[in-house]
Amino acid sequence: MLRMAVGHSDELDPADAAAEVVAACRASLDGLEPAGAILFASFDSFSPALVAGIRGGFPDTPLLGSTSAAEMSSVGGYREDSVVLAALASDRIDMAVGVADGLDGDVEIAVGSAVRQALDGSDREPRLCIVLADFFAADGQRMLDAVADSLPPGVVVVGGVSAREDFRLQPPSYQVANDRIVADGIAVMVLSGEFAFSTGVRTGLRPLGGQGTVTRSEFGQLLEIDGRPAREFTSRYLDVTGPATFGNPLAVFEPGAEDFYLRAIQAADEPGALSVPGLVPLGSRVQLTTSPTEDLLAGATSSLDAAAATFPGGATVEAALIFSCAVRRFLLGTKTRREAEIAQLALGADLPLAGVYCFGEVGPIAGTPTSRYLNDTFVTLLLGT
Repeated sequence: MLRMAVGHSDELDPADAAAEVVAACRASLDGLEPAGAILFASFDSFSPALVAGIRGGFPDTPLLGSTSAAEMSSVGGYREDSVVLAALASDRIDMAVGVADGLDGDVEIAVGSAVRQALDGSDREPRLCIVLADFFAADGQRMLDAVADSLPPGVVVVGGVSAREDFRLQPPSYQVANDRIVADGIAVMVLSGEFAFSTGVRTGLRPLGGQGTVTRSEFGQLLEIDGRPAREFTSRYLDVTGPATFGNPLAVFEPGAEDFYLRAIQAADEPGALSVPGLVPLGSRVQLTTSPTEDLLAGATSSLDAAAATFPGGATVEAALIFSCAVRRFLLGTKTRREAEIAQLALGADLPLAGVYCFGEVGPIAGTPTSRYLNDTFVTLLLGT
């Protein structure tokens, strides 16, 4: 059995918001005690008082959380400046959390500490890890590789980058595990035991134009494509000096991968270079993409469909978590709420859903050894028994 209760509040006072979401979850759980809870809170709605209020309502429940750019749920739809709490009850699943700061120092030590805390919370077999982290403090892919190295083989990693309302405002953002709040950190929840799950990772963006091969790159910068300055590759199609590039990220085809993921681009300070979040691996093929509104929304539908199609046979979908991108919100504008509407239509009005808009997403890409740090992506996680 798995039951997810969802509370969604836009109360301005953190204590009032906490009381509202806790009461909503309590009522929906109908006496069941949650095995774990997940908090998504807009940066302006977030405070230690919010966390304290939720912990007061569920004192024995492992809590994972982070700040967000916007939120969605099955009870409140799409909202900004709000708080979403998802409380999950199950007699088959252990949900344990861990947190560490210091990602801007030693990534492997910080990640290893957070993951060990979560693994120590259960004797059951770990199968899924949800990550909420500040990927601006360190190379996001290096962080995810460290997560994979700290987990037993085969554990699937999904999640997102802690955010603020405007993706052009970066640090600080906040990560939460139980009573502890950190910045420049990583918070994880490991789900262990007997349950079914599936993921869908889609963008809706279409590659266009020619491909090039990355011949020189470093963390935060793409320096050369096909042995030439990287900006020469993009200048054939667009001017990278303004925010218009957010609608034309690079598709990255890693060697051996069966699909691409996206990297947002802007002009870098170094002449001829492109600024990118994270690192684009050497030898990857890259290609510009385009993002008409209806294609972006079709990407949300495709992600939901992919997760539904790969959900284990014989099991029942009982909950959904969504990790979408703050850049998608920027590109969709007033149509952003349609992502929540699409999700509710695809999943059914009675299925509990909690979602967050991130500064980047985490999910598995076919043909890559670990989950990838993604941009402009709609990630669906379905859970059930």
